[in-house]
Amino acid sequence: MDKISIVVCSQETEYKVSMKNKLENNEEYAIIGYSDFAPDAKTRLKGFVPDVVVFALDSVDITEEFLEYIDDMNLGSFGCSSVIMTDNITIDLVNNAAQHGIRQVMSLSVGGEEFCRNISKIVTNERKFSQKMNLEKKERSRVYAFFSGKGGVGKTTICTNTAVCLASMGKKTLLVDLDLQFGDADMALDLNPTETIVDLARDTNGISIDNLTSCCVTHSSGLSVLASPSSPELAEYIRSEHTRAIVDAARNYYEYVILDCGCALTDPVITALESSDDIFMVNDVNILSLKRAKLCQNVLQQINQQDKVKLIINKNVKKNNVKISDFENLLGMEAYAVIASDLKTVNNSLNNGQPFITFKPRAVIAKDIKTFADKLIIEREGKLVKQNSKGKRKK
Repeated sequence: MDKISIVVCSQETEYKVSMKNKLENNEEYAIIGYSDFAPDAKTRLKGFVPDVVVFALDSVDITEEFLEYIDDMNLGSFGCSSVIMTDNITIDLVNNAAQHGIRQVMSLSVGGEEFCRNISKIVTNERKFSQKMNLEKKERSRVYAFFSGKGGVGKTTICTNTAVCLASMGKKTLLVDLDLQFGDADMALDLNPTETIVDLARDTNGISIDNLTSCCVTHSSGLSVLASPSSPELAEYIRSEHTRAIVDAARNYYEYVILDCGCALTDPVITALESSDDIFMVNDVNILSLKRAKLCQNVLQQINQQDKVKLIINKNVKKNNVKISDFENLLGMEAYAVIASDLKTVNNSLNNGQPFITFKPRAVIAKDIKTFADKLIIEREGKLVKQNSKGKRKK
């Protein structure tokens, strides 16, 4: 059986911690996200596409209104089972919960082994039912945050070219420029957005997928781009809740979401890092980047995001006093991707407003980006599925 993915919904931090402790050191299960009982929780849960959603709360709070709230989510429609964890279990509660589609009601005090055993049975039965009904579970989208503690490392260049590469292969891809003061992803792609992330954040109707897509500008590759504010002082309009809402909405529509984060660890950037599935720490090969990389790693550990971090080495050259192995040894991780140094190709593509992945596809740097994008696709989908010019898929 594949690894079982779980989302924990609770208003209480202690219950979230308790659920995490039950799965400690068990590699067959993974908590992929947390939520509360807010009205927008349904959007977040559908974006995560978990196998199980665990609702942890006190029994006095399990009202008919709450059960209808779970029922309205219609979790079973996308192959997800719902479980309630509470302090006091009664026969009436179990029967009432079953009528609202709850697969099981368990005690909050249940041990880790029993909890995992029950969850495994629930998921096994759900998957058997889906097979009988020929229901195909939606593939979970992936959110990638690109981050660096040092400017000028080529982070935006990697983001834009990777995003265009994915979009060119027929993948529904969104690039969000979260360098809120000095972002220039739109310029790198020769785009002229009429609306930016500020317009989306200030929309009185809230951040929905319709509002998100209407504020995006589309690149010729099919890539959707949500541009950064048009002026640095407008950055103050973007708050953490905006970043979270954008990611939650995007998960339900796009297959790949790329967040180009600024170097400063502002609240919106920290939220982006926490909301992502992977954090790509981009570094070029010099002693300053080496120092900043270690500092960034320490900060990411402090906000409990260290497990997501993957190392990207950019502007790599063969002869250099600082080597890739220096980064790997200092950070304790292997380089996930290595991008060659090709200043001429990069400058020409920027000056022409064309990403080098399409402008100079045979360049070594373009091939490195293609290899990186292919790796992302294989990790998410298990295989490469390309599209021909008519949009029909072929292996």
